[in-house]
Amino acid sequence: MSEFKFSCPACGQDILCDTTHVGTQIACPGCNATIAVPKETAGTADVSTQTGIPPALPGNIATTVQRTSRLAIASLVCSLSSLITCVGWLPGIICGHLAKSRIRRNPTLKGSGFATAGLIIGYLILMLEVGTAAVRIWSFSAALKHGYENVRQDLTTNNVIVTQTQSTTVSNDNKPMEPVKSETVPTGNQQIEPAKSEWTSDISKASFPDHPASGKLHGIDFAAKTVSFRNGDLKIRSANGMQLDIFRLGASIEGHSYEIQPADGGNANPHVKMTWNEGGAIQTATFSKGYGMKLQFDQAINRTVSAKIYLCFPDDSKSCVAGIFEVRLPKQQ
Repeated sequence: MSEFKFSCPACGQDILCDTTHVGTQIACPGCNATIAVPKETAGTADVSTQTGIPPALPGNIATTVQRTSRLAIASLVCSLSSLITCVGWLPGIICGHLAKSRIRRNPTLKGSGFATAGLIIGYLILMLEVGTAAVRIWSFSAALKHGYENVRQDLTTNNVIVTQTQSTTVSNDNKPMEPVKSETVPTGNQQIEPAKSEWTSDISKASFPDHPASGKLHGIDFAAKTVSFRNGDLKIRSANGMQLDIFRLGASIEGHSYEIQPADGGNANPHVKMTWNEGGAIQTATFSKGYGMKLQFDQAINRTVSAKIYLCFPDDSKSCVAGIFEVRLPKQQ
């Protein structure tokens, strides 16, 4: 009795068989297909002696040669590579599951330990990546929330937000306002004497100078050139690009007057924004309280309204604009 080796015609699995079973039908241990044992060919006798393959045990029809699954090896290698590439865990997990499935279906394959190790390492690195991403998202959302809370607190406490290359917060106080020095403000070819009014916490005592609205914003001369009103917002522009915006005056300003004390608060009050150019950078400051304003409008004549203004701010440079002006109302829709 001798043994010889042949290949399964269906799956190519190497099978070691005894010569006594030549011509009989057996089940392939690899694909489980029914195959006929071929006749012994020359040079195949006593294969166990020539190749070192152990002979078939008594009662066994065939002995198969096991091999390690390449997918199992790939799973372990890819998962370990995640320590360098940070993305190898994905092919490691995929290869690990495929290797496990094939090893279960084919008993001639081995390497289940490699596949298991690859899956464990892959899932550990996946959880680490998810945890890191979650921490980053939480940090980003916390930063957004913190910024939102700061803005909301500024609006609630009615602080003044100065917008420039870097934002600076100027706190409001209700200290008595200092007198405004009398200076000349050039407008075209004439010199205009600005309002000789005193800074005071009682705006009701402020007076309107009888000259075109002018003054200084952050130490820069301001002289009203054009004035417009639309959708409750009044815009006063200067020739040098500076601008005053007074918001929330209402749908109509004819015959209306406004008096805002520095101590007044609440979002119902008009908000004032001044825009100026300093050092080549456009800067803005918005006030919802802390400023003082007295504003009066006459009835419109041919859609033109005459008005008077006294407006002072609590900034360090004691900005102030006062005088008379005219505003052209938009056509009724």
